[in-house]
Order: sequence, then C-alpha cells, then structure tokens
Amino acid sequence: MVDLSTAMAAAAASDKRRSGRDGEKKRGGGKVGVEPFDPVDHVVKEKADTFSMWLVILYAIAIGLTMRYLIMPALGAPASVLWSLPLLLIFTLPPLHRMIIPKIYSDRYTFGNWFRASFLYTFTWLAVCFIVVNPPLGDISPPEIASKTLLVDMDNPEWHYPIDDFSDSDSLSDRNLALVFGVRDNDDAEAVMVEVKLMAASNRTEVWSGSAESLSENWQTHSGNLENVSGVAPHSEDVPILIQLPNDFDYSVGVTYTVEITLSQDGNPWDLTEKKTIYFTIKP
Repeated sequence: MVDLSTAMAAAAASDKRRSGRDGEKKRGGGKVGVEPFDPVDHVVKEKADTFSMWLVILYAIAIGLTMRYLIMPALGAPASVLWSLPLLLIFTLPPLHRMIIPKIYSDRYTFGNWFRASFLYTFTWLAVCFIVVNPPLGDISPPEIASKTLLVDMDNPEWHYPIDDFSDSDSLSDRNLALVFGVRDNDDAEAVMVEVKLMAASNRTEVWSGSAESLSENWQTHSGNLENVSGVAPHSEDVPILIQLPNDFDYSVGVTYTVEITLSQDGNPWDLTEKKTIYFTIKP
C-alpha cells in the first residue's frame, strides 16, 4: 500500500525531471540545427542587401545611358562592343561594392550576393537599352519591305506575280507593267526615302527615288483598280508604293533583269539603310 502523501511526492519529482529535459530542447533550435535569431544581425543584413540592390540598379542605368548617348553615336554603326563591354562590366560589381558601400555591410557579401547582383545588373541594363534605342527616344531598326514585291499589269490587275517567283511566259512588252511593294518602319514609314533601280543586261538603267509618301501617290490614284492585289501592305501603318515601269523597256525572253530597292532613313543615333536586290528572268 502507498499512502497519498508518498504518491504525490513521487509525481512531483517526476514532473521536475521532465521539465528539466524539456528545457534543454528549447535552447535556440539546439538539436535540430536551427541557429538562434539575432534581430541586430538581421537588420544589418537587410541593409546590406538593400544597398547592393540600389547600387546595381543605378550602375546598370548609368552604363545603359552611357552606351546609348556616348558610345553609339561615336561608332556610327552596330558593333559587338555595344553588348560585350556592358556584360564584361559585371566583373566590376564586387570592387564597386567594396569601394562605395561601408565596410560593415560590404564584408557580409558572399557568392550568392554576386550571383543575384549579376542577374539584376544584366536585366536592368537590357531594359534600359530597350527603352532608349526604340521610338520615341531612338530608332536603330532599318525600314524594310513589308511583304510581297509584285509585277502588276495596270490594264489587267488580275495579272500579277511575285517578282522573285516570276514564271509567266507572256510577252511583257505588251503589258502596262508596274512594280508594287510596301514599306514598313517602326517609327514613320512615310518619311523613309526609297530608291528603285531597274537594270537589264543591255546596261540600261531606270531609277525612281523619293519619299515613301510621295511614291505612294500612284497607289492612291490607282487603288480602285488594285482591290484584288493583296498582301502588299498587310498592316495599316505600311505604305504601299507603285512604280510605273517604262513601256519601251526591252523585256526580252531569256534576259535576266535586276530590281534593286534601297530604303534609307535618318535614324537615331545613326543612319539606317536596307537594300533588297531581286533578279528575274523572262522564260520562253
């Protein structure tokens, strides 16, 4: 028999031993490997990361603006240095941090910080470049021919062929021919300067030149007859152009002709030119 007082004393002793063992487990993560949380150290780390983020963003913006407004105008044309130099400057991030950020923060940076900073720098620089080289701040994309380049019989517009896939054997001398194509640009297609040359083996050359807006007047004049001529200017911003070819040109069977279309534009920061050369032969 165990009296009541003895049982109560034994239970109290057991609870004391259990609470001692539990107290050991409650120390800073202990056996599960969790480090104790230090609020002061956490604040210092967050400040270090914030300083690094803003330094990298401002540095990438400065590099992007320098390349756009100093290096690009000096080069006058695209070059590999425009992308290779900014990417190589990634290696300047660690010394830049140590030079500008106080030592109490810069000493905390590890490889993980440099890895994240490199990605932040790269994508910030790309975003800045995309903004400053495209309209309205810049234009480095040359104009282009919108779609098809066609030969059209103005007396019978149902007769039209892509000039670079021409295979009709009819006598072209009996047709009222026109060259039709569209001009496309990401800024102002009407301001693009257009030069068209038609050359034959006999060394005869015909040249037409002017702005896309002026050369599109023939299209506007004959647009009512060209409803079935599709695919020339697919987008509403494209400028359709119609060049009336001379009737007295010697369109001989078996002769190869050259059509040279040059599109030029005053871009920003450099001039832009696109040239397309088309050869076609009248088959027997």
